[in-house]
Amino acid sequence: MSLPIGLAPFANQSRAAHAGVLVGGALACLIGYVGAAGLLFELGALDHGAPDGPRRVASAVASLACWGFYAAAFARGRGGPVTDASLYPVTTVALVPTAFRWVAFGPAWDAYRDRIALFLFRPELFVDAAALILPGVAFAVGLLAVWAARLDESAIDAWQREHLSAEFRREFVEE
Repeated sequence: MSLPIGLAPFANQSRAAHAGVLVGGALACLIGYVGAAGLLFELGALDHGAPDGPRRVASAVASLACWGFYAAAFARGRGGPVTDASLYPVTTVALVPTAFRWVAFGPAWDAYRDRIALFLFRPELFVDAAALILPGVAFAVGLLAVWAARLDESAIDAWQREHLSAEFRREFVEE
């Protein structure tokens, strides 16, 4: 069974470099999350029983840092063309803040059981998801738009030839 083309990494990239992108994205997310909480509130604002507002602000900053990192990795041809744009940042912002809270304050089993039991009836879950994803998506799209606007057609073609595999170009780029 082979890896789907959409999940394939950029061309000419070692596994260590690819893993470095994942670690870097997780660190950017963690630094944004903990840094925002520490600078704007206090670290205790991330505790499970604390009000939601400070945690959502820290989550939005973590989202900006994470998606910004993956957008920069995309422009440099590190990671993967599809994974940097969606899979890695969504997974990172979903796991890193939760993992940090579990390590720092212990697991909140009751909260997770309640969230799973009443998932469709809890609008605050959608607010949390929006705080984790929307700011970062907007930031990443903006960064990539500015980057792409600075390139002319020949530079775009050269970037594609250098960083995208022949199979990926054939499947997704060429008309």
